[in-house]
Amino acid sequence: MEISDVKVHILKSRRFVTHRNQKITSSQGLVRVFTDEGIEGDAMVDSVTAFAFARLFVDNKEELIGFDPLDREKIEKRFSGWPYSWRPVHNSVLCALDICLWDIAGKALNLPIYKLIGGCRDKILAYASTQHYAREEDFFIDIVRKCVDGGYKAIKIHPYQDWEKDIELCRVVRKEVGDEITLMLDPVGVYNRYQALKVGREIEKLDFYWYEDPMPTTDIEGLTELCASLDIEVLIGEYISNLGDYGRYIEKHATDALRCVAEKVGGITPMLKIAHLAEAYGMKCEPHSWGNMTQQAAHLHVMLAIENCDFFELPVPEGVFDLGFLDSIRIDDEGYVHAPKKPGLGYEIDWETIEKETVKVLD
Repeated sequence: MEISDVKVHILKSRRFVTHRNQKITSSQGLVRVFTDEGIEGDAMVDSVTAFAFARLFVDNKEELIGFDPLDREKIEKRFSGWPYSWRPVHNSVLCALDICLWDIAGKALNLPIYKLIGGCRDKILAYASTQHYAREEDFFIDIVRKCVDGGYKAIKIHPYQDWEKDIELCRVVRKEVGDEITLMLDPVGVYNRYQALKVGREIEKLDFYWYEDPMPTTDIEGLTELCASLDIEVLIGEYISNLGDYGRYIEKHATDALRCVAEKVGGITPMLKIAHLAEAYGMKCEPHSWGNMTQQAAHLHVMLAIENCDFFELPVPEGVFDLGFLDSIRIDDEGYVHAPKKPGLGYEIDWETIEKETVKVLD
């Protein structure tokens, strides 16, 4: 089997209306990698990545055509050497390619990707990943109440990013949901050392499960001190883009568990390496999966193939990023998401919608 063609669809920009009329503008593209055996690999990406992918692989198709799509490492390693070493290919572009190649491999062998990797489980508990909302507590209370009513057993809060108000918000949310719901906090790295410690000590009292990106990822020394000062698990990694840097955080004890994002590190292949690195040190790896269906699916396959992961991240409100797919990821009555049964990524593209939404095909 050989790669025979590459094509990119640029889709219309869309504005999604979420809880309480908060709006998210999304501009996306669909990357397609074809083979001479009629098997196609697909990945939905943001429009910037789509154009960058087209610039490299559509304008220079000889970079991919003729290669065996199962030779992922061989293909992707090409772009870290000459002539790319002086102008590195962005990891989001490599991520799109990597996901397409895994999709092809799964379809070729009629297996979901996680089975191809080596399945560890067929379901995983999900947490509702909320968004940043306006500064009134009733907004947050309304959201978490809907999440609990919808069957979620765990919720992650993205707070105001004002540490004193964030503490009060965490108290209010804990009181609202009771002790049976697992809670996490992700302030997205905005606190300084003093603020991060104060918030961390308070959410420990409230029995929060983890404390994600409390401080800037660049403050390794501060994170080391924070991890040593708190009992709650501190998670870092969403803003790290290569395997070597993960090693530095482990070495410095600057995190208790790892996070990773496919688009940041380059796809499913490097995510597996990060998860196995964490496992070697007795640590968990909790991949980020907030994004479109391709991003959610890619992270889910990794989570289903590793043991050192507790939760799947599911954006709420559900379905906000499902455009262009016939299938979706949803929780069951017990709060779990289940493995896809279809081959490859396992979530079928709605080609009728893609045709309607396409404004340009880069070919």
